[in-house]
Amino acid sequence: MYIIPSSTTRVILVRHGRSTFNQQGRYQGSSNSSVLTAKGLETARLVGTYLNRRFYQNNTEPPIDLIYTSPLRRVQQTAKTISDEISSSVRPPVVVNHDLKEISLSLWEGLSYDHVKQAYSEAYRTWQHQPEMFELPISLDNKRDSLVESSLVKSAGTAILLQSGYANATQTYFPVRELYQAAQQFWCTVLPQYPGRTLLVVSHSGTIHALISTALGLSPQHHHSLQQSNCGISELTFRPNSVTCLADQKEQPLSLNYNVQLHQLNQTSALGEMLPKIKTNKKGLRLLLLPSDSHSSSPNSSLTVEDCERLAERIQSLPLDFCIAANMTSAKLAMLMQHRPHTMYLEAQTADFLKSWQQQLVTSPRPAEPLMTALVIAPAASIQETLLQTLGAYSPSSSSASLSKDCIQLRPHHLSIIHYPYQYRPVVQAINTFAENAV
Repeated sequence: MYIIPSSTTRVILVRHGRSTFNQQGRYQGSSNSSVLTAKGLETARLVGTYLNRRFYQNNTEPPIDLIYTSPLRRVQQTAKTISDEISSSVRPPVVVNHDLKEISLSLWEGLSYDHVKQAYSEAYRTWQHQPEMFELPISLDNKRDSLVESSLVKSAGTAILLQSGYANATQTYFPVRELYQAAQQFWCTVLPQYPGRTLLVVSHSGTIHALISTALGLSPQHHHSLQQSNCGISELTFRPNSVTCLADQKEQPLSLNYNVQLHQLNQTSALGEMLPKIKTNKKGLRLLLLPSDSHSSSPNSSLTVEDCERLAERIQSLPLDFCIAANMTSAKLAMLMQHRPHTMYLEAQTADFLKSWQQQLVTSPRPAEPLMTALVIAPAASIQETLLQTLGAYSPSSSSASLSKDCIQLRPHHLSIIHYPYQYRPVVQAINTFAENAV
């Protein structure tokens, strides 16, 4: 629990539970054919139990005032299951908002991941590596209502369409750009209505990516740089400075002027998952980042022996291959690793070792080796900088950042996770997740 000013709006973001298309390895997009599996319903119930305990039973935080949902069935099922865990006397109302629909993927919807990767290889590479330039042909069955009128639709040259495998298409659109426009529209419409309130938003993976990115001012270029697991929980706060919504939204993007902080990303401990499942592939390096400061605002307040003793219980069952830290006393290390005597420990030579690691991991090719997991103990400021760089706030070749480090509020004794997969960009898997079961 943490204290936020009374004028600040808190938004809890939850992705829908595991669906039939998730289970089958098929693209869903804005198709409404997919429904929750039994596993999906169960994890939605666990989220409901967690939120009910946190916001209604503990009486330490203001209750949820409103639930916003996508109109698609898999989200509707998730929201209902979550809501059913809250007493009917305090259950918040549910509002459907079409800006929360998942990204429109045209003729990819319903196709398997493997088929798309092979049949539309050029478009697939653009989707993975240049999402802001990703194009698909217009499908009247799958487009958003306003897509035809959108400035993001354009007439496409025959050569481009043939190269992408869309021989019969005459127009294309940019799905990721359009998704980000809808996310901006949601914030601009909703936030001014609920100052100082708590909102629960139940939506989709791509949509939550876009909501978090547009709230922080990140571009579609880095759309794949964060992860949102089925029923993973993320949290943002918005402290209003002013709000500017440009009238002609077809010509210019919306502009939000809030002090935004990301307090949590993809927390899955409430589901009984200590670490989020890896999405892209199970190769490369995964860093579990633990602040060496007790509080990010107090850089001289380091982990105590007592802190290490408590953390030792949390990390004893984590899949660790090695641990690395700088300036850690032997007594603290012994206490922290007391349940893991065979885990390799490496001592970093400088406190800012994480910065040089990040530069090498981003710029150097990563070998196709089995997944290795490291516990990395570093100053909170260094972890904040690494997370922001991975999310796309600034380039490793530039010292200037588009965001303040304070937009990510690291909590003491919580883990943040970055995965560096083989042949893919780094992904922030979680921020401030518990290293224990939260159920």
